[in-house]
Amino acid sequence: MKGGPAGYASPPDQLARLADARRGVRKGRKIRRVLEEELGPAPWPGVRGLDLGCGPGTIAAYLAKIAGAFVGLDVDGDAIEGARARFRYPNLDFVHEKSPRLPFNDAAFDLIIVNHVYEHTRDAEALFAEVYRLLKPTGLVYLAAAGKYQILEPHYRLPFLSWLPRGLANLYLKLAGRNERYDVNLLSYRQLFKLISPFHVREYTAAVVRDPQKFAAADVVPRWRPLQRLLAIAARLAPAVVPTRIFILSRRGDDER
Repeated sequence: MKGGPAGYASPPDQLARLADARRGVRKGRKIRRVLEEELGPAPWPGVRGLDLGCGPGTIAAYLAKIAGAFVGLDVDGDAIEGARARFRYPNLDFVHEKSPRLPFNDAAFDLIIVNHVYEHTRDAEALFAEVYRLLKPTGLVYLAAAGKYQILEPHYRLPFLSWLPRGLANLYLKLAGRNERYDVNLLSYRQLFKLISPFHVREYTAAVVRDPQKFAAADVVPRWRPLQRLLAIAARLAPAVVPTRIFILSRRGDDER
């Protein structure tokens, strides 16, 4: 996802990783395993899904194979054109959209994927408001999100980068020869939880770390079982240090908001 009027941004090395088809399939498999805890074993022929910030479309294409229909959306027109040319499934569509107001009716989707997207928008509050608007009352959101206060910044892989004020972060990137400005808007987990407070929230981070084989996460979680247990405890007690947290969101009733 390149920078654009809607505020998405991604450094070049991130774009290269996104374009790796095998990496996209691995991510899709991880998402599927978490969703199967909520939806039951795939396929889900009655599910219409949306992948926000779909990039090259690999995850949307993977999920389209096990859902009734899927839409991938991104602000990067080149990425969308590439996805349309690469993945031609009858139940899969790709949409290029730069407006913060997305071109879908209210309650249009049973499932929305928000996979490391919020930090690439100028207005994360508006993003989650749109997610709430587009989600059916019985629908689910898969949210994978990084937090601001982790030692190694996840996009540029520089220690403490996201902790710094914007001016110092820009200088740090320049001196490291990585970019002219810091174009990522990570939030603290406290801030993130405030944004998702309109939803019911169920967290899967510790479960994934505790049983990486079950959740297709053996490639990112250490194989040594005692270390897995320690990391699962850390995910519960010190979540700020966890590189990625995984949530399932669902709508609250109007009387609960």
